[in-house]
Amino acid sequence: MRLACGLVLASVALLSGCKSAPDPIAFQNRVFYHYYDADADPSLFEQRYPPLDLAAQGENPDYLGYAVVGSTVRISRPTNWVMRTASNKAEERFVEYISPNQYVFTIYERLDSPLDLWREVMGRYEQTTKDQGAELIGVRVPVATWNTQGRGYTVRRIIPGNKQPFRNMSREYLLRNEHRVVLVQVVFPSPTIAPLNDELMRVFQTLELL
Repeated sequence: MRLACGLVLASVALLSGCKSAPDPIAFQNRVFYHYYDADADPSLFEQRYPPLDLAAQGENPDYLGYAVVGSTVRISRPTNWVMRTASNKAEERFVEYISPNQYVFTIYERLDSPLDLWREVMGRYEQTTKDQGAELIGVRVPVATWNTQGRGYTVRRIIPGNKQPFRNMSREYLLRNEHRVVLVQVVFPSPTIAPLNDELMRVFQTLELL
């Protein structure tokens, strides 16, 4: 079950009242932006986890803890994120948020076995990404979260537009532990993700696979 397209448009409109939301043309990328008709209660996709709550500090917002993706992932996320769409369908679970700071944050369930070798997991992801027409700019950068090890990628996609193509930039992270493998994607409009580092630091520091 997914959140309605109407909710998507309403959310984008709401965010644009504060700061500019992601360019609407970005959502033409059907690889990562999903549209479904059924309404859904966001609580179906998020379960509160108060131990990960954190009050605002400095320029960073308040954070709330949640269990997501079928309660297989825990994160502490900014309170101003809006859930855009999600799914609890077996083997296709994901949750996607939009931020008033002009980025999209998504966690995708992957079907890779946690027993697979890293080269197999990375190879499948890289080949699928290339088959979709994307360009891998930075690859296999070691990363880690609360209880995972991972590899980071910088990915560029060219999306057709009415007047000219739209360049979609993202940082994508394959994360794994002994239980599962997930893909975390951050789509952003600027040339670099650096302006988002402070806000996203806590999200990645607390991300836990169960």
